[in-house]
Amino acid sequence: MFWVHLGTIYLAAGLLAGAQAEATDSGHIEAQRAAFRQALPKAQLGDWDGVRPFLDLLADYPLRPDLTAAWLRRKLGPETDAEVARFLGNYPDLGFSADLRYQWAVSLARRAQWLPFLDIYETRYQGRSDTRLHCFAVTGKIALGRTENISEQAGQLWLSAFSQPKECDVVFDYLQDNGLLTTALRRQRISLALERGQIPLARYLAKPLGQPDRDRIDRWVRMRSDPSGQLSDPGRFRDTATDRALIGYGFGRLARRDPPEARELWQEFSGLDFGTNERIRIERDIALAHARRFVPGARSLIEEQASVDPDPIVAQWRVRLALRDLDLPAAGKAIEDLPAEELQRNVWTYWRARAIDEEGDPKEAARLFGKLAAERDYYGFLAADRIGSAYQFGHRPATADEAMIAALEARPDLIRTRELYMTGLYGRGRSEWQAVLKRLSPEQRVQASILAHRWGWHSRAIATASGNGLIDDLDLRFPMPWRNAFDQRSRQSSLEPSFAYGIARSESLFMPDVASSAGAIGLMQLMPATGKQTARQAGIRYRGQQTLMDPEVNIALGTHYLGRMLERFEGNPVLATAAYNAGPHRVSSWLPLDSTLPADIWVDTVPFRETRRYIRRVMMSDTVFDWRFDGDHRRLSDRMPPVRPKIDAGG
Repeated sequence: MFWVHLGTIYLAAGLLAGAQAEATDSGHIEAQRAAFRQALPKAQLGDWDGVRPFLDLLADYPLRPDLTAAWLRRKLGPETDAEVARFLGNYPDLGFSADLRYQWAVSLARRAQWLPFLDIYETRYQGRSDTRLHCFAVTGKIALGRTENISEQAGQLWLSAFSQPKECDVVFDYLQDNGLLTTALRRQRISLALERGQIPLARYLAKPLGQPDRDRIDRWVRMRSDPSGQLSDPGRFRDTATDRALIGYGFGRLARRDPPEARELWQEFSGLDFGTNERIRIERDIALAHARRFVPGARSLIEEQASVDPDPIVAQWRVRLALRDLDLPAAGKAIEDLPAEELQRNVWTYWRARAIDEEGDPKEAARLFGKLAAERDYYGFLAADRIGSAYQFGHRPATADEAMIAALEARPDLIRTRELYMTGLYGRGRSEWQAVLKRLSPEQRVQASILAHRWGWHSRAIATASGNGLIDDLDLRFPMPWRNAFDQRSRQSSLEPSFAYGIARSESLFMPDVASSAGAIGLMQLMPATGKQTARQAGIRYRGQQTLMDPEVNIALGTHYLGRMLERFEGNPVLATAAYNAGPHRVSSWLPLDSTLPADIWVDTVPFRETRRYIRRVMMSDTVFDWRFDGDHRRLSDRMPPVRPKIDAGG
């Protein structure tokens, strides 16, 4: 084996010869990694002459084939088809191979090489969600005369609420040319587009139709932009299925904009023949919009809705609104009406115990709190605080099987994933890691999580440990990488390092390269605009998105921003956490109007489910990290001061 894992240094520290050999191997592998980092961009540009100077050094490097794959991807065409096929035959499962295979399939389709394309498609992509490839496949079958079930497949592609890629044009032309694109099918798609707000698409689809269809779309456009104005004149609507659908859409939009007005105007439509389910749905939208904005009268409206609507979200908001009114006995009664599967969740056990305690049965409350306090959990920590018991961290380190770890380290597929990680190809590394896990036994996966932790690949260690029964190894699941940076930057921003660690773990699992669907980037998941503004305030040079991919700079910016949120919300970590997730303006709008709320009540009445979960996850993680630093910890309830009304939301 041409390299030695760094963790073995400690086992062989007293063996001079072993240490010298390891130093030699370590220098070689580092040189190969550096060479690969330089060669890869050249291969991706199709510059094989630029790659050649590195090939001798990389001859036995595990990622050497990836250079060929990157070059082939750039050079796709008839002259490389045979070479691509050979490469994929030799290396079917590499991360670079997956990308090469996909782009080759697209290239074959664009060149109308339908037989090899369909062979790849039917083997690899047929069951996946990829509209472009599905349209290519139908196009290929049409070209080859394989038209059995084509109208059904083409119809499924047609019925989308959104614009389809240009690769579908041939499929839709086939429907049109064969008389299969009926007016009914066109109208069906127009309805889907209108319901999802895709007005330009609806107008495009209506071009071949008559003026009544275009008028219908204009009505939806007016409803979308001004639901209040449209619904204020019930006389403009008829009691037809088409108009009832438009009315339901309008009330959904108006409820989000102005819940009281939606409730008032809805009374004017009581005579229309809405089905029971549709009427309940519209009234649910209105009731939940009142609840999520804490509009006066929301509680009675939700109670009324719950009497006819079995929706679990409505039932949960019955509890939340009672909590928001500090009416714990009513919250306890509402909890009893939750679905049976909901009652098993810790959140409702905690609030049942709080309600029972409020009603004067401390013994039963203590029993429920004691049950919760046995768990390492947000509610477990709060319950322990209620009864004055110690926190049950339950840390049980996994037993390392060094022989199995050594065998895993020698596996070519795991050597590859390690090198993908070490060279900064984190996304590809994660994909190949997941593929490797599927080939390992449960016992091997346990040891693989330990191995990933030793490499410093904490996201894989956390995810693999959590998914394979190692939930009690807190070294694996709550690591503390970049310790100096977190310590220094947190103190500079008047934060506890454990708090910053809790945010980083919750945001990214310590993945420095990860980007969210919303565009947040890096270890502490900062939006580029926020990162740029924060860098200016902190006196840190900002060089675009790459700045956010640098872990230490990301930590500096993330802790600075978190410190600003903590200062803005008067030192309340709960509100600062919520602001980090949902934005300070939203958090300011969620504050109580005229009375102080206990923090646990405020958390569980936050309108966004994602933010509720995020706060609980961060506060629990903060507690665990606090304990991990020195074996001591602060009480969670001490870090959750009451939420006061009318905190200044400016600046």
